[in-house]
Amino acid sequence: MKMSKRRQNGVQNVTNVQQSIDSQEQGLSFDDALELFMMSRSALNLSEASQKDYRSVIRLFLSYIQEKRHYRLLGEIEEKDIIEWLSYLSGAKSAWGRPYSSRTIETYNRDVTIFFSWLVSHGHLSVNPMAGLKAPKVDKALIRLFSEDELKRLDMACDRMPKGRALTEDERKALAARDRALLWFLLSTGIRVSEACSLKFADVSWNEEMIYVQGKGAKERRIPFGKIARQHLDTYVRYWRGEPLDKVHSDDYVFLTAFGHPLSAHGAWKIFSRLKMVASIDDKRVSPHTCRHWFAVNAIKNGMPTIVLKNILGHENWDMIEIYVHLAQQDLKQSYNRFSPVDALEMHRYPEGKRARMQEWRTSRKQDKRS
Repeated sequence: MKMSKRRQNGVQNVTNVQQSIDSQEQGLSFDDALELFMMSRSALNLSEASQKDYRSVIRLFLSYIQEKRHYRLLGEIEEKDIIEWLSYLSGAKSAWGRPYSSRTIETYNRDVTIFFSWLVSHGHLSVNPMAGLKAPKVDKALIRLFSEDELKRLDMACDRMPKGRALTEDERKALAARDRALLWFLLSTGIRVSEACSLKFADVSWNEEMIYVQGKGAKERRIPFGKIARQHLDTYVRYWRGEPLDKVHSDDYVFLTAFGHPLSAHGAWKIFSRLKMVASIDDKRVSPHTCRHWFAVNAIKNGMPTIVLKNILGHENWDMIEIYVHLAQQDLKQSYNRFSPVDALEMHRYPEGKRARMQEWRTSRKQDKRS
């Protein structure tokens, strides 16, 4: 139907107003939304590691949406876009070339959920596209711990064999001392790899053999590290970094790269990848986090109260502690079967061939009765 020019102008004005309203409801740009959210994390006094994790995950999510959908405003994101991203993660590989685990995907989903919930609760977004989504299911991974023989092989694998001319002999020995110190330090404390890499000399009390760790949620923990870890740290710092323990600068990082930079979590993972290959351990994961599992289970087996372990590890809930207790109990059951004092008594053991003779006797009795 043909409209007059006046009516056409009126319809156009209504359309422009509706587009303006829709644009306002779509909210912030991706960059502005991310920066606002990160300021809120900083205001909550979260640790630098936690803030870095949030920024990394949300940036990964927004980059994917921008590349696939070409959206510019946060309000354009719909539930189906998030489902597509989660589906993509289940078949993709991380920057390190490894598939994303179900636990990693669940963590990414949780971080993005917190991101959208904060934006809605503070009026920056009218609709939460994740409101109806359930969290992805996490596979129950089998935790396999190091045996004592494997620990010996990992310790030996720290010694770096001459390879090419990239490193001098002294540099190889220094890196071997660092790798060994890192290995036994993680096994002795159960701290996260990010916490070990961010450790400074100001955080270490050599006399008390204690470290002060800034963990998740900006919570500081006080953790003992034991004489073996101290011995390897002392060798690394005193002899191969050439810095007496009473002379090191408090702001210096404990673990360094070959070029004197702070060791990153990625660098630590590469160290353990090399140790795995040299030690020829193929049937289990060899990583800094496996050291954390090993510490926890063996601490329980040695009698450490679970509340103490929970505080040392920095867990906010009991879920992971219960898994460690279960693993420790499984191992205790195997030990009991081997060393039970009653089952080991000679009086309960059948002489060789006695069981077979008893079976023959029972069979013959049954045949006699039938006849």
